[in-house]
Amino acid sequence: MKAHRLIFGAVALWATTALPSWAEDLALILTNRSYDQMQNAPDAAQYRDYSDALRRAGFQVYGGQDWIARSMSQTAEDFRQALARSDVDRVVVVLSGRMAKGPGESWLLGRDANNVTALNVGQYGVSVNAVLQLLAAHPGKALVVMTPALRPATQVGAGMQGDAVDVTLPQGVTAMRGPADRALVVLRDRVLGAGMPLGQLARQQGTGVSLSGYLPDMQPLGGTGVGSVDQDGAYWDAVRDIATIEAYRAYMTRFPRGTHVSEARRLIEDILQRPNREAEAAEAALNLSREARREIQRQLSLLGFDTRGIDGVFGRGTRAAITAYQSSKGWIETGFVNAEQLTTLRRDADRRARELEEEERQRRAEEERRDREFWLSTGSPGSEEGLRTYLRRFPDGLYADEARSRLDEIDLRRRREADYQMRVAWDQARTADTIEAYRQYLSDYPNSDFSATARDRIEELEAERSNRDQTEQDKAEEALVAGNAIARLLVEKTLKNVGFDPGPADGEFDKQTRRAIRQFQRASQLPVTGYVSQTTMVRLMSRTGR
Repeated sequence: MKAHRLIFGAVALWATTALPSWAEDLALILTNRSYDQMQNAPDAAQYRDYSDALRRAGFQVYGGQDWIARSMSQTAEDFRQALARSDVDRVVVVLSGRMAKGPGESWLLGRDANNVTALNVGQYGVSVNAVLQLLAAHPGKALVVMTPALRPATQVGAGMQGDAVDVTLPQGVTAMRGPADRALVVLRDRVLGAGMPLGQLARQQGTGVSLSGYLPDMQPLGGTGVGSVDQDGAYWDAVRDIATIEAYRAYMTRFPRGTHVSEARRLIEDILQRPNREAEAAEAALNLSREARREIQRQLSLLGFDTRGIDGVFGRGTRAAITAYQSSKGWIETGFVNAEQLTTLRRDADRRARELEEEERQRRAEEERRDREFWLSTGSPGSEEGLRTYLRRFPDGLYADEARSRLDEIDLRRRREADYQMRVAWDQARTADTIEAYRQYLSDYPNSDFSATARDRIEELEAERSNRDQTEQDKAEEALVAGNAIARLLVEKTLKNVGFDPGPADGEFDKQTRRAIRQFQRASQLPVTGYVSQTTMVRLMSRTGR
């Protein structure tokens, strides 16, 4: 009873203080299976499989799957800070996907990797050696699992060798290499589940993986073996009195092969599977208004988590988006938000909005530069062919109105000069304004002064026809997201604020407004239809108030 009281007192003290006295288990998982410009890596690790195994073993998990290099680096930094402020017992790092080796360094490439060379690889990947150095401060407690893609070597640029890795392990760090599916089984069942000493595991046959580095024969990862039976029982009694996930995980850390490990895992699963009443109550206490809920949905959408609407109603789509966001941050996945999480969400969304704004500004500046240069070389001299060439390249460009005005003057002059029959036929084709009418005119007058205009109009109409499905979809979405005069006024004011002139702000989407919408969509690399889709509205609203 005395031992029980001492242990219970220590556990109770831990539960009421800001910093735990027991060590934490931390994990970082960076895995990429899909790439934008490179061959995919379907043999790479599945984030969910590894994160589930580690969380069941009591680890706090950071990381994600199919991320760009910037996101991987930010998460690795979050992981570094967690290591720095924690008393760590076990550390596991999983690196999987396309890898490349350059002069003196190896890299895990992000989803956005493209034309990688030894000079620019830093912006497309995370340094494997830099991640390993995070483990140097935790000798005897750290395991890194490396599973490069198994498919044929990826073609990379000068000075780089694709799907190759060459690292020097820090003192006291263990490395596991092999196929991702085999490494998962060994990590889950033998390292974490059975608590097998790493030296014994390295000598086992048929595991499908290889181990190197620090390989002790007498102790499991991060531990010194099982405590006595008396300590096990007394500790378990105290933990059962507390009955929290943290307490059960503390027991599993102290006794990785203890008598009650299986029961501790089952009780943790029971807690996780029950509705998280504390999380739900914390969100309810925030008393979020309808507008506040819309703002949360907008922020999640900006970060790429689809809420299936921005309506202020937290339905299944929003709950799934919240859960996915919590997973990306390494938080407990409840589907409910609290005040601290909302602060982080607002910070992340503001940062993403600034990134989008800067990307849009740079794209727009580059587009205007190309526009001016192309105008000087084509439209500015005033030839009809030059003006048409400019409009084909920049239909809504800086000089589009001037180009069309000059072409109208040329057209008017030609109409006055054309013979009567040709002019009548041309007027009829212009009035009909169909592909068939223009083709008939070209058949009758293949070499007339209006032939180039007819061919250009055919090309425009064909482009409109091919884009009809997207246009109809965006038109339908506009009726939902900008179906009233107030929403349309907001769209017009926002367009004007970000530099696209929609004409008078009157809540009416006229020809000039449609042109401003197209210009914004083109600058934001969205489908160019001239209608305010949901995605267009999200991008516009991210600029509101900035």
